[in-house]
Amino acid sequence: MSDFKRKLDQMMGDTSEQEMRIRQRVHEKLRPSAKKSSWKVLVVSAALPVVALLLLFTSNSLDLISSDEGRGIPYDPLDDLAQISALQKKQKLSAVDYEEFAALPHFDQVDGLYYVDKDGFTLKGSSDVVHTVIERKANLYDDVVYQAGDIVRTMTNTTSHLPTYDDVYYEVIAVPGDRVVLKNGKLKINGKLLQSDIMERYEEQKIEIVGGYDQLLNAREYFLLNHFPASETVQGATITPVHKIYGQVAGIATEGRTNSIYLDYLSGQLDGDYTPEQYFDLYLYDELLGLRNLPQTTAFTQMNRLGELFLEASYRKSNPISENEVEIRYQYGREGVAEHVFSMKQDVNSGRWLVED
Repeated sequence: MSDFKRKLDQMMGDTSEQEMRIRQRVHEKLRPSAKKSSWKVLVVSAALPVVALLLLFTSNSLDLISSDEGRGIPYDPLDDLAQISALQKKQKLSAVDYEEFAALPHFDQVDGLYYVDKDGFTLKGSSDVVHTVIERKANLYDDVVYQAGDIVRTMTNTTSHLPTYDDVYYEVIAVPGDRVVLKNGKLKINGKLLQSDIMERYEEQKIEIVGGYDQLLNAREYFLLNHFPASETVQGATITPVHKIYGQVAGIATEGRTNSIYLDYLSGQLDGDYTPEQYFDLYLYDELLGLRNLPQTTAFTQMNRLGELFLEASYRKSNPISENEVEIRYQYGREGVAEHVFSMKQDVNSGRWLVED
C-alpha cells in the first residue's frame, strides 16, 4: 500500500469499495454498447448476400439462367409423333405452293455443289417440267452455312424426337448460338417471341407448333419448321444437325433446257460427257434417293454415312491416277478425322466412270 493511500485511509477511513465503484462506472462509460455493436454487424452481414445477388442478376442474367422457372413437367413427344406420322402417310402434312418458286433464278447449268430435286412440277402459264435446284454448302462443319429464313431440304431423321422428312420444304428459324424456347406452342428465339411471315401464316391458318425445347443450339444445329404447312394441322419444330440437311433451295431448272447430269439421269438419257466426280455424286444421289438405277457397289454398301459424303463435296478432291483411273479423296483438315478414299475407273465400252469395289 502506498504512503498516500495509508494517510488517506487514516483521514477518511477505508475507501477501497468506493474506488472500485468509481472505476466500474468509468469503465462502463468508456466501453461501446454491446447491443449497438451487434446490431450494426447483423445489418452489414445481411446486406452482403443481397448486394451479391443483385450484382449476379443484373450483370448478365440471360447468359446464366435459361428460363425463369425451375423444374417442370417434361415434354412427351409420343402423341405428337403419332399425329405427324399419320399426316405424313396420308400426304396431309404439307401444301406446297410451287408458284413461290417461280421468282427464283433459273439455272441453265447445274453442276459443282448444286443438284436438282428429284420431284418435278409445272408453273402457271407453262407446260415445262421444272425442278428446284438445291445448293450443298461448302465448309458446312466450319461455318454457319444457313441463315434464318433460308428454305432447305432435309433427309428423314427419325432419330430426332420429332422427325423431318425428305419430301418437305423446311424454313430455318434459328441458327447455331441461338437459344430456342418452345413451350405450349409459344416459340421464343433469344428471349423474344418469334414474329415473322411464317409465324403469321401459322396463326392465320390455325396451325399448331408442337415440340418442347429450352436449348442453346450448338455449332452444328439448326432449328427448322415446315415452310409449306397444310392448314389446321400439327407441325413439329425440330432441331436438326447440319449433316441431315440436304441443302438450300437456290433456284429452278427446266427439263430439256437445263444442262445437268441429274436431269439426264432422271429422264433415262445419261449419255453426256461427264467428269468422274460428277459420276461419283450421281452414285451417291442414286443411293440416297432410293432410286438405285445405277449398278450397286460394295464400296457404298459398307459405308453408313453416304448422306454426309454427298453433302461434304467441298471437302474432296479428284486426283488422276492414269488415263482411265481417278482417286476421289475426302480431306477434312482435322486431326483425328479419318479421310475417305475411293477409286473410279472408266468403262471402255460405255465411257462411264464406275466406282470400284
